Amino acid sequence: MSTVSTDRTLARRQQVLDAAASAFRRRGFHAASMAEIAKAAGMSPGHIYNLFQNKDDVIAAIVEHDCAAVVQRIIDLQREDDVLQAMLAETHSAFDDSTKVADAALTLEILAEASRNPALAAVLQRAQAQVLAKVEDLIRQTLGPRAEQLPAAEITARAMMLGALFNGLTAMSVRQPDLATMGTEIAPVMQRLLRLLLTP
Repeated sequence: MSTVSTDRTLARRQQVLDAAASAFRRRGFHAASMAEIAKAAGMSPGHIYNLFQNKDDVIAAIVEHDCAAVVQRIIDLQREDDVLQAMLAETHSAFDDSTKVADAALTLEILAEASRNPALAAVLQRAQAQVLAKVEDLIRQTLGPRAEQLPAAEITARAMMLGALFNGLTAMSVRQPDLATMGTEIAPVMQRLLRLLLTP
Protein backbone atom coordinates (compact mmCIF):
# COMPACT_ATOMS: atom_id res chain seq x y z
CA MET A 1 0.00 0.00 0.00
CA SER A 2 1.41 3.40 -1.00
CA THR A 3 2.02 6.18 1.51
CA VAL A 4 -0.70 8.29 -0.11
CA SER A 5 -3.18 5.42 0.10
CA THR A 6 -2.24 4.75 3.73
CA ASP A 7 -2.65 8.41 4.64
CA ARG A 8 -6.04 8.50 2.94
CA THR A 9 -7.17 5.41 4.84
CA LEU A 10 -6.01 6.86 8.16
CA ALA A 11 -7.79 10.14 7.40
CA ARG A 12 -11.02 8.31 6.59
CA ARG A 13 -10.75 6.20 9.75
CA GLN A 14 -10.35 9.39 11.79
CA GLN A 15 -13.33 10.90 9.97
CA VAL A 16 -15.42 7.92 11.09
CA LEU A 17 -14.10 8.08 14.66
CA ASP A 18 -14.96 11.78 14.94
CA ALA A 19 -18.48 11.18 13.60
CA ALA A 20 -18.97 8.15 15.85
CA ALA A 21 -17.75 9.96 18.96
CA SER A 22 -20.21 12.78 18.30
CA ALA A 23 -23.08 10.32 17.78
CA PHE A 24 -22.18 8.31 20.88
CA ARG A 25 -22.08 11.48 23.00
CA ARG A 26 -25.55 12.48 21.86
CA ARG A 27 -27.34 9.13 21.74
CA GLY A 28 -25.20 6.46 23.40
CA PHE A 29 -23.62 3.43 21.77
CA HIS A 30 -26.74 1.36 21.26
CA ALA A 31 -29.02 4.11 20.01
CA ALA A 32 -26.50 5.46 17.50
CA SER A 33 -26.62 3.39 14.31
CA MET A 34 -23.86 2.76 11.80
CA ALA A 35 -26.08 4.41 9.18
CA GLU A 36 -26.23 7.56 11.33
CA ILE A 37 -22.46 7.51 11.80
CA ALA A 38 -21.93 6.98 8.06
CA LYS A 39 -24.15 9.95 7.22
CA ALA A 40 -22.28 12.19 9.68
CA ALA A 41 -18.96 11.01 8.27
CA GLY A 42 -20.10 11.69 4.70
CA MET A 43 -19.68 8.13 3.45
CA SER A 44 -21.73 4.99 2.91
CA PRO A 45 -22.20 2.33 5.61
CA GLY A 46 -20.44 -0.11 3.29
CA HIS A 47 -17.40 2.13 3.22
CA ILE A 48 -17.30 2.18 7.02
CA TYR A 49 -17.41 -1.62 7.08
CA ASN A 50 -14.32 -1.60 4.87
CA LEU A 51 -12.56 0.33 7.62
CA PHE A 52 -14.09 -1.25 10.76
CA GLN A 53 -15.60 -4.69 11.37
CA ASN A 54 -18.54 -3.43 13.43
CA LYS A 55 -19.61 -0.82 15.98
CA ASP A 56 -17.57 -2.47 18.74
CA ASP A 57 -14.49 -2.12 16.53
CA VAL A 58 -15.23 1.61 16.19
CA ILE A 59 -15.55 1.99 19.97
CA ALA A 60 -12.29 0.11 20.52
CA ALA A 61 -10.55 2.38 18.02
CA ILE A 62 -11.79 5.48 19.89
CA VAL A 63 -10.32 4.08 23.12
CA GLU A 64 -7.00 3.30 21.43
CA HIS A 65 -6.89 6.74 19.78
CA ASP A 66 -7.51 8.50 23.10
CA CYS A 67 -4.88 6.32 24.80
CA ALA A 68 -2.30 7.21 22.13
CA ALA A 69 -3.06 10.91 22.63
CA VAL A 70 -2.53 10.66 26.41
CA VAL A 71 0.71 8.69 25.96
CA GLN A 72 1.97 11.29 23.47
CA ARG A 73 1.16 14.10 25.90
CA ILE A 74 3.19 12.36 28.59
CA ILE A 75 6.08 11.91 26.16
CA ASP A 76 5.93 15.64 25.38
CA LEU A 77 6.06 16.44 29.11
CA GLN A 78 9.06 14.15 29.55
CA ARG A 79 10.97 16.28 27.05
CA GLU A 80 10.58 19.36 29.24
CA ASP A 81 13.58 20.54 31.25
CA ASP A 82 11.45 20.67 34.40
CA VAL A 83 8.57 18.21 34.18
CA LEU A 84 6.92 19.24 37.44
CA GLN A 85 6.90 22.94 36.54
CA ALA A 86 5.55 22.13 33.08
CA MET A 87 2.68 20.18 34.64
CA LEU A 88 1.96 22.91 37.17
CA ALA A 89 1.89 25.50 34.39
CA GLU A 90 -0.75 23.50 32.53
CA THR A 91 -3.02 22.87 35.50
CA HIS A 92 -5.69 25.31 34.36
CA SER A 93 -5.86 23.90 30.83
CA ALA A 94 -5.82 20.34 32.20
CA PHE A 95 -8.73 21.22 34.47
CA ASP A 96 -10.65 22.68 31.53
CA ASP A 97 -10.01 19.57 29.43
CA SER A 98 -11.10 17.27 32.26
CA THR A 99 -14.39 19.06 32.88
CA LYS A 100 -15.88 19.15 29.38
CA VAL A 101 -19.30 17.60 29.82
CA ALA A 102 -19.48 16.36 26.21
CA ASP A 103 -16.22 14.45 26.62
CA ALA A 104 -17.35 13.19 30.01
CA ALA A 105 -20.49 11.76 28.44
CA LEU A 106 -18.40 9.73 25.99
CA THR A 107 -15.98 8.58 28.69
CA LEU A 108 -18.77 7.41 30.96
CA GLU A 109 -20.51 5.71 28.03
CA ILE A 110 -17.30 3.78 27.32
CA LEU A 111 -16.92 2.75 30.96
CA ALA A 112 -20.53 1.61 31.19
CA GLU A 113 -20.25 -0.41 27.99
CA ALA A 114 -16.95 -1.96 29.12
CA SER A 115 -18.64 -3.17 32.31
CA ARG A 116 -20.96 -5.28 30.14
CA ASN A 117 -18.70 -6.07 27.18
CA PRO A 118 -15.63 -8.24 27.96
CA ALA A 119 -13.98 -7.50 24.62
CA LEU A 120 -14.20 -3.73 25.12
CA ALA A 121 -13.14 -4.14 28.76
CA ALA A 122 -9.97 -5.87 27.55
CA VAL A 123 -9.23 -2.99 25.15
CA LEU A 124 -9.81 -0.45 27.91
CA GLN A 125 -7.63 -2.36 30.36
CA ARG A 126 -4.77 -2.59 27.84
CA ALA A 127 -5.03 1.15 27.24
CA GLN A 128 -5.05 1.81 30.99
CA ALA A 129 -1.94 -0.35 31.44
CA GLN A 130 -0.10 1.64 28.75
CA VAL A 131 -1.02 4.98 30.29
CA LEU A 132 -0.22 3.81 33.81
CA ALA A 133 3.24 2.61 32.73
CA LYS A 134 3.97 5.98 31.11
CA VAL A 135 2.76 7.90 34.18
CA GLU A 136 5.03 5.74 36.36
CA ASP A 137 7.95 6.65 34.06
CA LEU A 138 6.97 10.31 34.38
CA ILE A 139 6.96 10.11 38.17
CA ARG A 140 10.32 8.36 38.26
CA GLN A 141 11.77 11.02 35.98
CA THR A 142 10.37 13.80 38.16
CA LEU A 143 11.72 12.22 41.35
CA GLY A 144 15.12 11.54 39.80
CA PRO A 145 17.54 9.42 41.88
CA ARG A 146 15.16 9.68 44.83
CA ALA A 147 12.71 7.40 43.00
CA GLU A 148 15.01 4.47 43.84
CA GLN A 149 14.27 5.04 47.52
CA LEU A 150 10.56 4.33 46.99
CA PRO A 151 9.04 0.85 46.57
CA ALA A 152 7.69 0.11 43.09
CA ALA A 153 4.21 -0.21 44.61
CA GLU A 154 4.46 3.38 45.88
CA ILE A 155 5.25 4.65 42.37
CA THR A 156 2.29 2.70 40.98
CA ALA A 157 -0.01 4.01 43.71
CA ARG A 158 1.01 7.60 42.97
CA ALA A 159 0.43 7.05 39.25
CA MET A 160 -3.02 5.61 39.94
CA MET A 161 -3.96 8.54 42.18
CA LEU A 162 -2.77 10.98 39.52
CA GLY A 163 -5.10 9.28 37.05
CA ALA A 164 -7.91 9.27 39.60
CA LEU A 165 -7.55 13.04 40.00
CA PHE A 166 -8.25 13.80 36.36
CA ASN A 167 -10.72 10.96 35.77
CA GLY A 168 -12.60 12.00 38.90
CA LEU A 169 -12.96 15.54 37.60
CA THR A 170 -14.42 14.14 34.39
CA ALA A 171 -17.08 12.19 36.30
CA MET A 172 -17.82 15.14 38.59
CA SER A 173 -18.42 17.44 35.62
CA VAL A 174 -21.63 15.48 34.95
CA ARG A 175 -22.71 15.42 38.59
CA GLN A 176 -21.87 19.06 39.20
CA PRO A 177 -22.68 21.20 36.15
CA ASP A 178 -20.97 24.34 37.52
CA LEU A 179 -17.64 22.53 38.05
CA ALA A 180 -16.18 23.93 34.82
CA THR A 181 -16.57 27.47 36.23
CA MET A 182 -14.54 26.66 39.37
CA GLY A 183 -11.10 26.41 37.78
CA THR A 184 -9.73 29.47 39.60
CA GLU A 185 -10.52 27.89 42.96
CA ILE A 186 -9.68 24.27 42.12
CA ALA A 187 -6.48 24.68 40.06
CA PRO A 188 -4.32 25.76 43.06
CA VAL A 189 -5.56 22.72 45.01
CA MET A 190 -4.70 20.52 42.03
CA GLN A 191 -1.22 22.03 41.98
CA ARG A 192 -0.70 21.13 45.63
CA LEU A 193 -1.81 17.57 44.92
CA LEU A 194 0.53 17.35 41.94
CA ARG A 195 3.44 18.50 44.09
CA LEU A 196 2.56 15.85 46.65
CA LEU A 197 2.41 13.07 44.05
CA LEU A 198 5.46 14.15 42.07
CA THR A 199 7.92 14.93 44.87
CA PRO A 200 9.44 12.62 47.52
